[in-house]
Amino acid sequence: MKRKINLWTSVLALVTCLVTFCATLAVSYQTAFHRMETETSRQAALVAAGLEEIKSLSQEMRMEYLVAVGKSDRSRVTLIDPDGTVIFDSNTDPDQMENHLERPEVQEAMQGGQGAAARTSSTLGHQTYYTAIQLSTGEILRLSNTTDIVMDDLQRAIPPLLLIILLVCGLSMWLAHQLTVRLVAPINTLNLEKPLENNIYEEFSPLLSKIHAQNLQIQQQIEILRRRQVEFEAITSNMSEGLIVLDDELRILSANSAAVRLMGAETRDWSGENLIVFSRDTTLSQKARAAVRGGKESLACENKEGAHLHLSLSPVDVEGAPRGCVLLIVDVSERYAAERSRREFTANVSHELKTPLTSISGYAEMVSLGLAKPDDVRGFAQKIHDEAGRLIALVDDIMKLSHLDESTPASLPFEPVELYALAYETTERLRRTAEEQNVEITLEGAPVTVRGVRRMLGEAVFNLCDNAIKYNRAGGRVTVSVGMSHGCACIKVADSGAGIASEDQPHIFERFYRADKSHSKTVGGTGLGLAIVKHVCEIHGASVRVESVLGQGSTFIVTFKPTDK
Repeated sequence: MKRKINLWTSVLALVTCLVTFCATLAVSYQTAFHRMETETSRQAALVAAGLEEIKSLSQEMRMEYLVAVGKSDRSRVTLIDPDGTVIFDSNTDPDQMENHLERPEVQEAMQGGQGAAARTSSTLGHQTYYTAIQLSTGEILRLSNTTDIVMDDLQRAIPPLLLIILLVCGLSMWLAHQLTVRLVAPINTLNLEKPLENNIYEEFSPLLSKIHAQNLQIQQQIEILRRRQVEFEAITSNMSEGLIVLDDELRILSANSAAVRLMGAETRDWSGENLIVFSRDTTLSQKARAAVRGGKESLACENKEGAHLHLSLSPVDVEGAPRGCVLLIVDVSERYAAERSRREFTANVSHELKTPLTSISGYAEMVSLGLAKPDDVRGFAQKIHDEAGRLIALVDDIMKLSHLDESTPASLPFEPVELYALAYETTERLRRTAEEQNVEITLEGAPVTVRGVRRMLGEAVFNLCDNAIKYNRAGGRVTVSVGMSHGCACIKVADSGAGIASEDQPHIFERFYRADKSHSKTVGGTGLGLAIVKHVCEIHGASVRVESVLGQGSTFIVTFKPTDK
C-alpha cells in the first residue's frame, strides 16, 4: 500500500512540476512575443517614415536605405510591389520568392493601410510575426521577426528546470515500471480472438464478453461487406458504361474498366487519386464539385479517340449530408451519328423532292397561264409525267430505306435463297433495258444457296445491275458472277463503264451521293440504290465493296458469311 501511495505521490509531483513548467514557459513566451510584436510595429513605422522621406530619390538609393536598415536591425525587411511582386528582401533573393499579394498582412495593409499576421514562414521555416504598412507610392513595407528572438530569452531558464524534471521522471518511471510489469503481464497474454477462454482478473470478465460479442458482429459485417464488394465489382466490371464513385474531396473511391477506357486514362488502379489527375478536365472537376454540393450535373465531351461521351453526375447523400457523387459515362457516339445522319437525310430528301416538284410546278403553271404553245403542251405533259415518275421512284426508295432501317434479322422471314436463280431473274428483267442502252449483260457462275429474304436480296442485285447498265458506255458489257470465294458465297457485278474516282469510292454507299453528278442528271435515279444495297447486306450479315479504276469500269462484290448456307 505504501508503494502505491508513494508512487501516486511521485506521479502527482511530476505532473505538478510539468504543469508549472509548461505554464511558466507559456506565460513567458506570450509576454516576450507581445513585446516582439510591439517592437516590430514600432520599427516598421520608423522605416516607413524614412521611405516616405526619400520617396523622391532614385530606386537604387531607396534599396541602399533598406539594405542599411536590414543590416542594423534583427528584423527582416521586405518591400512589395502593389501587384504582389517582391522588390527587396533583406534575407532572401527576391527573384526566388513567390508572389505575396495573397498574404494576409499584405491584403490587410492594402485595405486598411496597415496589417499584421503570425504564421510559419515558407521561406525561413520559422514561426514569424509580420507587420505591413502601405506607403503613399502604393508599395507595401513589411517587417518581420521570428520566434527565435523570443526563444533565446526562454532557453536560459530551461536547463535547470529540465534537469529536475528528468530526475523526477526517471524515478517515477522506475517505480511505475515495477508495478506495471506485474499488473500488465496477464493482460499482454490475452487472446482477443477467443476472449472467453482467457483466465484473468475477474474485473475483466464484462469487457471480455463485450469483445466476444463485437468480434462476432464485426465478422458478420465484414462478410456482408465482402459479398457486396464482390457483387459491386462483378456488376461494374461488366458494364459498357463508365462508373466512377467520388468522395467529397473528389478523390476516386472506385472506377470501373469502362470508365478508364472511355476517358482514355492509363490502365491502373486510380483509387485515391483526384478526379483532375484522372481526367485532366477542369470543367468536369467544376461540375463534380457542384454535384457534391447537392446538384445534378451533366456534360458532353469527346475523348481522345473522337467518341462522343455523355457524363452525368449525381450527389451521394449520407444522413441528409452530401458525402460525394457518382459519375456515369455513356458512349453516345452511335446516337450522335444517327442524329447527324437523320439531319443529313432530311436535308437531302427535301432537296431531292424540291427539284422535280419545282419542274412540275413550272411546267403546269406555264400551261395553266396559256404561255405554252399548243405544240409544246404535249412535251410539257411528258416532262411533268417524267418528273412525277421520278418522284414516285424517290418516295418508293425512301420507303424501302425506312423499312430496312426498322427491320432486324429476327423479325424477317429468312429462307434458303438460290443466288444464281435470283441473278438470272434480275438479268432477264433488265435485258431489254440493257439492249436499249446498247449494253451486253451476261450471267456466269454456279448455283449457290444462302439464307436470306428473297425480296430484299433481289432488290440489292437489281440495283447493282441497274447501275452497271445506266453508268456504262455504249457498246459496253455487264457481267454478273455467282459462286464461292474462300468458302463464302458471293455475287460480283462488273461493268465496263467510266469507273469511280478513288476519292469518291468511300462515299458511294451514302444516301443521295452520286460520284458522276453530270451523268446522273442524264440517267436519272434517286441516289439511294447503293444505300439500299448496303442496308440489305448489313441485315444479311454480308459485306459489299467496290473495286474500280477510273476509265476502266467498276466491280461491286457482295460477300456472305461462311455460315450462310
